[in-house]
Amino acid sequence: MYYSYPCSYCSKIFYTFNDSREDAAKKLFFGIKEHLVSYGEDPKEHRFDDYPEIDINMIYASLSESIVRPVGAYEL
Repeated sequence: MYYSYPCSYCSKIFYTFNDSREDAAKKLFFGIKEHLVSYGEDPKEHRFDDYPEIDINMIYASLSESIVRPVGAYEL
């Protein structure tokens, strides 16, 4: 299953292919966090500043899932 979630700062959509929704949420959290840091957006964005468990659960609850790869999204 493909799972996707938008960057909370720039709105780019990131996705991962995974059998587990929980593992997908973890991968998306750490991938988006890395994206925010690498582009210097992390200090400007405060949505992912809680404890990782809280933020991962937030992503888990809002994940989009699809059987086809999201068009125009960035793979993690």
